[in-house]
This record gives sequence, structure tokens and C-alpha cells, in this order.
Amino acid sequence: MAINVRQELDICRLEESDRAPMDSWWQSIKAVTTPRDAYITKSETPVPSNSYANIHDTTVIEASEGLSNMMTAQLTPAGEDWVRYEPPFEFKDDDEVREWYLVCSTIAMQLVNQSNFQMANQQVNLERATVGTGMMMCYETSNPHQPFYFKHAPVGTYTFQEDLQGRADTLRRHFFASAHQLKKEFPKGNFGPKVTNAFNDHKKRHTEKFKVWHVVMPREDRDPQKVDNVNMPYAEFYIADQDEMVIEETGVHEFNTMVSRFQHGADGIIWGVSPARKAMPAVAQVNYLQESLDLLLDIKINPRILAEAGMVGEVDMRPGQMTLTRAGALASSGAGGVREWATGGDYPMGKDRIRDKQDQIRKLFFNAIWQPFADQQKEMTAEEFRGIRDQSEMLFVGVNARYEADMNPMLSKRIFGICLRKGLFPQPPEQLLKESNGFYDIPDPLSTFQTNLARVMKRKAVEHKDQFFLRLQQYAAADPTVMDEIDLSSHVRELARTYGFTSPQLRPEEEVIAIAQSRLEAQQQEAQQQQALQAADTAAKFDPRVQQEMIENAQTM
Repeated sequence: MAINVRQELDICRLEESDRAPMDSWWQSIKAVTTPRDAYITKSETPVPSNSYANIHDTTVIEASEGLSNMMTAQLTPAGEDWVRYEPPFEFKDDDEVREWYLVCSTIAMQLVNQSNFQMANQQVNLERATVGTGMMMCYETSNPHQPFYFKHAPVGTYTFQEDLQGRADTLRRHFFASAHQLKKEFPKGNFGPKVTNAFNDHKKRHTEKFKVWHVVMPREDRDPQKVDNVNMPYAEFYIADQDEMVIEETGVHEFNTMVSRFQHGADGIIWGVSPARKAMPAVAQVNYLQESLDLLLDIKINPRILAEAGMVGEVDMRPGQMTLTRAGALASSGAGGVREWATGGDYPMGKDRIRDKQDQIRKLFFNAIWQPFADQQKEMTAEEFRGIRDQSEMLFVGVNARYEADMNPMLSKRIFGICLRKGLFPQPPEQLLKESNGFYDIPDPLSTFQTNLARVMKRKAVEHKDQFFLRLQQYAAADPTVMDEIDLSSHVRELARTYGFTSPQLRPEEEVIAIAQSRLEAQQQEAQQQQALQAADTAAKFDPRVQQEMIENAQTM
């Protein structure tokens, strides 16, 4: 079905208008947390303005960037395989399928780490820490060595809609581009007269900017028997705002956008709540106090002067200079001549109050997660260090869970689907292939984050099992039959997977069964040999006539 341009533009403009109250709030937050890109309700000028002129305390800036860096290091550490693909529940006991998904996750993580993911994700985490909502898109490319790239769009440029599970499934965003950029990005695009005229004018080709709307939404009128652009599960198109024309219409197999909220707000509000939003009262107070103390220091260094009327000359504050007063003024009793005036103020009290406000801000930004390490004044054992780290990371479980839930569809559907279509994964096991609408399909994996917190939880589980087996060993000393209740080989296999062992370090179950069978056959053969030796030894003790009779009987049998 053809796109109703006027209707889509009306929806885009309406959602943009409904977002206006949030734009004002985000502008105030960015003005104190990330002034360099605080251009939501304020127009960006060609010459950078002095955005930091009114910043007198940088605690919230440091806390925002610290939390952002910590979230990136905790959740998606660069260069590491921070996600592992697991098979769907119906294949959880199939070692061949499990191994295939593990190999796929290794390949996918290598490609993600080679892409621009970290740069885009850093901006996502910074906006989650400051304005509460971060967004990132994953585009498919034609390059098999770099099959995807990521793009972050700042708040104030997009709106989105959710499904009943609270996950974004519709995106509308705008961006500005010159005629030259649009022609390069959409070589086969449809352009109206305004863009075309600007492109033909060499003075406007690179300077005049045009507003373009980018829409990604579920396609309702698709034919599942077809896989062309206009029948993919999601529609994607670009509309030129001034010319009111569709530049290009295409489609995507999976929703290509991830929207993550630091914390969810009230029911019906899709935008997230950030630590910076909670800290704004303290930020305003500490900024005012710092400015006041700066003024107090200035007054202390360059004090106000109270001088009598009728002085001979002007008060000269320069080093080594003279100020002339009427005769006897300085010697007179009282406040005669020239003196400092109104220079009082309690600087230590102001510093204490500032420190209190700064501590409030840092607490809201989860400063307690890394602060214990900085506060240690003594050397720690490895066990003490791990205990403090584990306790600190447990405070971050809620933030981890929200990010993982928001990121899972992009990892298990979008990235997995792109790699699968590009033929970057090995041949899948036959039992995974399922026919759907005349095509073979492979079920999406379950994505498990291998974060520091996940490792903490696994360590806790391993420690609990170790404690259990120590106690079981005591019971087994009294009654060895209790060991029959436990499948030790299954426990060791699962423990090896917990520590990251995969093929070829971890043998397939078929090979383990074959080894056990060979061991059993060898034991049976050894037992038969022992029986034969014992029988021969016993026979040697009989009378020779009896031995001859036994041999004859054996031959006739």
C-alpha cells in the first residue's frame, strides 16, 4: 500500500509537539551535564558558544561521565565476548545445537567489537545517565566483513512507540542534511523541486539544510510469502519535510532500533528517568554556592574600599601606589580615611555545605560502586578486594537488568539475523531448521550477558555448590551410598560451562559416552584375564590325571 505522506507528516509533527515539555526539561539537564550538545530547544550556531560560562561546579559532569563509562565497562566491555548465544529451551539439552550457538556468538561478538558499536553505545549510556533515555540504530550493509554499523540519535530528534512488553517497535526521527548529502545517501531517491534546485545551485548545494523524517514501523499489509523490500516485517522510509515527498521506501527484517531507559517513569510515560533529573535541585544549589564562594574569594583578594568624601586623590589599588587623603584623616578616631568594607563571609561553612551537596549528587550516580576502592587506605588481600567489588556491583543489578532487556532484541534478532543472512555462521544442525511460509527458518537464540555482575552471580552459585559438596563429602564418609543421589559428571560439565569452557576443551557428550564404553570394555577384558589366571593357578594344584580330564572335558564342550 502506498504511503500517505500527508498523514505520516501529521503524525511526525504531532508526536514532536507532544514531546515539547520533555524537550524543555532535557535542555535544562544537558545545559549542566553535557553543555557541548545542549541544543534541543536552543539553536546550534556555526560558531560554538561558551556553553560552560555558567558552570561553576563540575560534580554532575564528572558523575555523569563516570556513570556512563562504568555502565559501558560493566555491560559491554570493549574487546570481550560480553554476550553468549544460548539455544531456545526446546534445544537446551542438545549439545550440538548449544555448541553451534556458542560459535555463532563468538563470531557475532568479533564483528561487533570491530564495528563502531562502542562509540555509539557510549553516547547511549551518557544520555541514559543524563536525560534518562538513549537510542541506537543498527544498519545492515553490503560489506560481509563489516555487515552492520551503529548510529546514535540524540534525544529531541526522535519519538517512539512501545508494544505491550514495553519495548520500542516504532521510530520516528528527523535530521537535517544538505542537498549534496541527500543525493549521496539516496542515489536513486525521489527528490522534489526544493532539494533539486538547491543541488543545482553551487552556492546552496552544501549550505542549505533540509529536514528529513525517518520512519520505521511494523508493516501491516505485508505478504509473508514474499521477501522483497515492501513485504518485510518492518517498513522503513524517508520523507522530505519541505517537499512532502517520499525519498525512499524500503524494509527491514527486524526492528533496527534499540531504545533504553535508565529507569521507567510513571505509567503512560515512555521516556526514562535519569540520576541527573533527580539531582537537579542539588546541582542548582551547589552551582550557586560555588559562584558565591568565588565572589567571596574575589572580595577577599580585591576588597571593597570605603573612603571619606573630600579626598585629595582617587583610591589607587595597584601594588606600590599611594592614595592621598586630607591631613589627619588616618589618625582620627573612628572610621576615618580609607578602609576595607563589607568583606566578611564564612568560607569554611560554605565549603562544608558544598561538600554535602556534592555527596548527594555522587550518591545518585551510583558513586558507591567504585568509591570503596578509592577509600581503601590499606593493602587488601585478593579475597577482601573481591568481596568489596562483588558487594558494590550487586547495587547495580537493576540498571543491568533494564539495559539487558532493552538490548536483547537487537542482539538476538537484529545482529544474529544479519550475520545469518550474510552466511557468516557455520552450517546449522539439521534439527534447527524449520519450514515457515515456504522458507527455512532458524529460531532466534537467547542472549545471555557475560557482564561482571553476571560473573559475580555465577561465582556465588559455584561457591554454594562447593560448600554443598564439602558437606556431602562428610556425609559420604559415614554412608557412601549418598553419592548415588548426585550425577557428578553432569555437575562437572555444567561447572565447566560456567567457567567458559567450550569445544574443543569440553568434549561432546557422545565422545564422553564412547570413552566410558571403552573404559568399561577394558575393565571387563581385564576381569576375564584375571579369572583365567586364577583358574589356571587353581588347576595347577590338582593331580595330573585330573588336569588331563579337565582339559578333555573343555575340548569336548
